[in-house]
Amino acid sequence: MTSILSRVWQDVPVLVMVSMLAYFCFLEQLLVADMGPRALAISLPFSCVLGLLSSMIASTMVSKSYIWAYASFQFAIVILFVHIFYAVLNINPILSVLLSSVTGFGIAISTYSLLVEYLRWRASRHPQALPQHISTGAQFHQHEQRHHQSRQHHRPQHTDHGNRALQTPVTLSTPTGSSQ
Repeated sequence: MTSILSRVWQDVPVLVMVSMLAYFCFLEQLLVADMGPRALAISLPFSCVLGLLSSMIASTMVSKSYIWAYASFQFAIVILFVHIFYAVLNINPILSVLLSSVTGFGIAISTYSLLVEYLRWRASRHPQALPQHISTGAQFHQHEQRHHQSRQHHRPQHTDHGNRALQTPVTLSTPTGSSQ
């Protein structure tokens, strides 16, 4: 358990740095055309806060295997709303970054929560087919694949004559206890 936890916390600093850099590059490019050198005063502190906050949300919301995908989805949603608020609706740059971060983080968290609840609902609809310990989407998907493969493996085999009689496996038994 501690090795898994330590591996997650080894990935988080890298995610924080990449997130900060990504938010900085986008905010700087968005704001530099209108604000010139003053864009640095807005993009640098906001990129640090957004990068740290998004990485912490990603590391607490999802499992280790989905951290980067969730952080990328979250980044895309925040960037989409920054662009909409600032470039399309012409809202103040500081206000547009604040609104888009709240909106983007909220949409990402809500989407993940809805996905988890859907998977739990789907698992509760078929309790005989799913084990009780399945809680994540990856485990659910793996179980679905195994279930599908087992159904493929246990299908009745058809004879060449077109009738649907099952072929029974032949077992060879050897006599035990024969003396020489």
